[in-house]
Amino acid sequence: MMEFLVEVDNKIYEISELVKAVSYTDKLNDGCSKLEFSYIDDDLVIKNGNVVRFKYDDTNIFYGYVFKASRNKGKEITVTAYDQLRYCKAKDTIMVKNDTIDSLVRKMCNYFGLRVGSLTGTGYKLPVSVQDDKTWLDIIYTAISDTLMNTGKWYCLRDEFGSLTIRDLQELQLDLVLGDESLSYDYKYEKSIDDNFYNQIKIVSDNETTGKRDVYITKDSGSIAKYGLLQYFEVLDKNVNPSQAKSKVDTLLQLYNREVETLELDCLGDVRVRAGTSFYGQIEDIDLNKRLIVKSVTHEFIPVHTMSLEVMI
Repeated sequence: MMEFLVEVDNKIYEISELVKAVSYTDKLNDGCSKLEFSYIDDDLVIKNGNVVRFKYDDTNIFYGYVFKASRNKGKEITVTAYDQLRYCKAKDTIMVKNDTIDSLVRKMCNYFGLRVGSLTGTGYKLPVSVQDDKTWLDIIYTAISDTLMNTGKWYCLRDEFGSLTIRDLQELQLDLVLGDESLSYDYKYEKSIDDNFYNQIKIVSDNETTGKRDVYITKDSGSIAKYGLLQYFEVLDKNVNPSQAKSKVDTLLQLYNREVETLELDCLGDVRVRAGTSFYGQIEDIDLNKRLIVKSVTHEFIPVHTMSLEVMI
């Protein structure tokens, strides 16, 4: 059921029978995935930089590198490993010109010598900019956010067993139901307008031809009457295309003009569930009956496979 390989001093060891605990955590566009495990052995000492491969039910779960290793008097060794995205936390100065998300990821992989997997073409050309003193990951995530705001299409950057990929979230829909009488045994639900809720969108751009500032506004009067005026504001590049600016305010209002609902689920495990995947959620108590996107997930594999999810509704 479980295959656990570690490479130490150019030798590969299968340690599944030694492992006492395994936890795998993955977050949507929020850094690298993480594998934490512990084992007891007096002879095999896993070191920083060692390669770890973990499979469960013949499914590839994790391929990465050890970044922390500790032990106690009882000879229990605790290890933390991260996937390739851990190396992309490095800061740099990057010129963004005629780039899309996928071309930036390819540049990043070339720079760090990382393996490239399937990079879904997004088609959206990012604004020209010089990104100074920012991590590569921050730049990619900003590109993903810009693409979402301007096209309505959502992508994720993730490591798939040793290869970095860009996936359209539409590709990651699972034929899976979680909720009442379906794998889930507990939940926590919240509704909020405290963060990322806006019912008036205002963006501006300096017009060098007229010498004035062009202003683009759209709002939902019904929402303002109900919740009060909550405004999103952004300054765009000079002389922005008016039709693009109008399209952007409309897209932003559609994205942000709704209560932010969060849901945490505790379920029996399913190896297909990663950050960015989606499933059908059904919980009668909160009138939930729709497809949900996984924001973060932690799988625990011992003694039985369970998972804790945070989803976006």
